[in-house]
Amino acid sequence: MSTTRKHLWKRRFGLIGVAMILVALFLLDSYRRPMDQYSASAYVGAVRAYQTYGRPIIKPYCSCRYFPSCSEYSIEAVQTHGIRYGLFLTARRIASCNGSVPLGTWDPVPPAD
Repeated sequence: MSTTRKHLWKRRFGLIGVAMILVALFLLDSYRRPMDQYSASAYVGAVRAYQTYGRPIIKPYCSCRYFPSCSEYSIEAVQTHGIRYGLFLTARRIASCNGSVPLGTWDPVPPAD
């Protein structure tokens, strides 16, 4: 193997190793209480950024059929249930959205047990 290929191999392996460490930290963090999860806080920040900058761009083309909106639902689900179950609830809700759902349909986050 040439020196350049060895360098690329080390670089790829290093990136994969960093990604594996981040996934492990994310999984460990997801077992903490929802209010103490760093990953949940980062996710909520990303959704708030979407609400501020992304929503105005796509608003003329689509609107949420549910109330509260899917992004608000997602924030509340993650803050209430934690990142793992909150993202599951969010994905389930987004998958259920279709043309047969009337605009303004009330769909609250299920309460925590």
